[in-house]
Amino acid sequence: MKCWDAKAENRPSAKELYQILNKWHEDMNSNSEISSQMREYNKKIREKKLKNRSNENKSESIKTHPQAIYTSRLLNFKNLPEPVNSSDLSSFQVNSDDIPSVSANIISECFDVQFSELDLNEINQDDDDLNDES
Repeated sequence: MKCWDAKAENRPSAKELYQILNKWHEDMNSNSEISSQMREYNKKIREKKLKNRSNENKSESIKTHPQAIYTSRLLNFKNLPEPVNSSDLSSFQVNSDDIPSVSANIISECFDVQFSELDLNEINQDDDDLNDES
């Protein structure tokens, strides 16, 4: 692509770009085949957006039953079966060979925080700002 040429002298001037873009704009507004296809596409997009808006309006007008809302309530636990311990404990046992070993040095590097580089006053001010907004 000419615009991406590494040498500035090989790139198009602002005047050349204006002429190219202006030609494209004129082609878009003409009665060419591509122009009519684009108008048809834009029309379908507008229709789809209108349809989506009408669906949103319909969903806003739907009334919900008050018990359909998720609220806290007491549950009846009187008729639950008695818990049974599993005799198969193999699914709960973990073999230490299956856990990849991680160097303590790597862990300490992950959690190493250089407080000297932090502006704690700025952090505290941000926290105060958040609390004021609440």
